[in-house]
Amino acid sequence: MSFDDLLEFKLEKLREIGLKHAEAKRQLAIMEHGRKILLAKLMKEKQLNKTGKELPVNAQEREARSDERYQNHITTLGIAIEEEAKWAWEKKIVDIQFEQWKTKMINDTVQAKHYG
Repeated sequence: MSFDDLLEFKLEKLREIGLKHAEAKRQLAIMEHGRKILLAKLMKEKQLNKTGKELPVNAQEREARSDERYQNHITTLGIAIEEEAKWAWEKKIVDIQFEQWKTKMINDTVQAKHYG
């Protein structure tokens, strides 16, 4: 495999990981903002207790956070955080490998010129 082919292969791998990382970051942002929206909607639902009396805001929030829909959202948010972290790490690994490869290529070139 030529130098240019190897370089293109490494850059393509970095592009693919970058796209997956971007998708994971998008999903994470949606989940984070969705958590706030869901909490507000649930608090609105929990505004009145079973007797029709208005609950204080802290009681509405407590009831909303204990709702199964909110708990499921938090679980899914955790998965989104994990996915984003995984792709960020994969991207970092490829960056490190690319820098190592680039340094090796430069050293090999210098050594070849030095020793002819």
